[in-house]
Amino acid sequence: MRKAVLPLCGALLILLAGCGFEAPAPKRTPPPQTPLPPVSTISVSLAVPVNDLAAMLNAKTERQIAEMKDRKVGCFIAKCKMDLVATRTGPITAQAKDGGIAIDLPFAVMAHVTLKGGFFKSGGDANAIGEARAFSTLALTPDWRVQTRTMGDVQLSDSHLRLGPINMSVTDLWNHNDEHLSDEIFKQLDKRLGPAIKLKPQAEKLWTRVQQPIRVGKKPLAWLLLTPQALRIGRVETVSNALQVSLAADVRGRVVIADTPPPVKPRPLPRPAPLAAPSSQFSFTIPVTLPYEEAAKLAMVQIAKKPPHVGSTRIKIEKLEILPSRDDVVVAIRFCVAQSWDLFGWFDSCGDGYLRGRPIFDAKTNNVRIANVHYDTGTEDLLLKAMHWLAGDELAQQLQQHLVFNVAHDMDKLEASVTRALAKPQGKDVVIYGEVQGFGAPTLGWTDKGFLALFTAHGQVHAVLNLQKA
Repeated sequence: MRKAVLPLCGALLILLAGCGFEAPAPKRTPPPQTPLPPVSTISVSLAVPVNDLAAMLNAKTERQIAEMKDRKVGCFIAKCKMDLVATRTGPITAQAKDGGIAIDLPFAVMAHVTLKGGFFKSGGDANAIGEARAFSTLALTPDWRVQTRTMGDVQLSDSHLRLGPINMSVTDLWNHNDEHLSDEIFKQLDKRLGPAIKLKPQAEKLWTRVQQPIRVGKKPLAWLLLTPQALRIGRVETVSNALQVSLAADVRGRVVIADTPPPVKPRPLPRPAPLAAPSSQFSFTIPVTLPYEEAAKLAMVQIAKKPPHVGSTRIKIEKLEILPSRDDVVVAIRFCVAQSWDLFGWFDSCGDGYLRGRPIFDAKTNNVRIANVHYDTGTEDLLLKAMHWLAGDELAQQLQQHLVFNVAHDMDKLEASVTRALAKPQGKDVVIYGEVQGFGAPTLGWTDKGFLALFTAHGQVHAVLNLQKA
């Protein structure tokens, strides 16, 4: 009989050694969305020398300025038809003025007029010397084409035209048909001026450049991504006999830690939006990420140095995981309650439980820590039934002391590398460089992969447009 008792006791010991518990999985919701970076503006100035525009007009009007054939005009007593050729008698001069172009154009007119009446038909020729004084304003179409509108007045020398018995002044005839004759010259100027001012290629350069990742760190590799929001254009100004216009891209800037440049899906050139005033002020967010897996390893190292206990009972933490939720994080632990008389741990009572806490950032120490750690409802209910003595907050408070992670080194490293990298001009067609003037207080968030401390770098950014490839 005694021999039968020994195997039975051994079996009981084995069964006891396998005793454990498992708390119900906690309710979790998706982690909070990462806040959008602030919107900043990167602007460049484009200058169009008016002397270059004048040279272009002179080259393209070398033979003639305007020509009309068989155009109906009013000859005071009746309608007549006119053939007209206007040619330059001297160079066109132009000057930047009040956001537009003031133009002086000396020219000569050769005209042939035919007049038909009920009982007669007559024709005549006339020549005149004149000068057109005009002013061109600029406008931008939704597809980034420049359109000009030229208006002005024409002064002609006193010349006469004889049509049979009729003798008329060429100046009077011109003024009587000013909307046909003067406007024809101005239309020819507009036809050449608008296409000569090429804004679209420069807008495309800026838009393309801001979408290209900028390396701002080596160890670890970090990239500044600028997500464009809009492309703006300012009013035309005149500076040193040049037309100057500002192009500005609204962007949201953020730094991404990655071994290779993050892939970017190019966005098409948008319609131009108005720019109130160019600005060089700039800010972007820099992330310091701490993956949950790495944070759990750091916590386990600290727990191993100072294991928790409740009263005189030692608690052995075998596994720890951090799981995100919308308003907090879940700390999942596999732990065993050790018996002081059990030297080999055969009779440990082990199980899975869950605690919850809210991540916060301590700006004074640059620590990420999980505060207000407490049992999840399901775990607390289970412990109240199975291990009432363990259901208090003593274990949670001790674990909370180990859920502290310092990210000061990572932040200092990123701050220094971003400052150095931005000070160095980067790019070809559009060169971008900047000066970091300070860093904002970090804010803490968390994603499905880890903790995310975001701090803002602010300062000035400059862009220079290379016009040699325009």
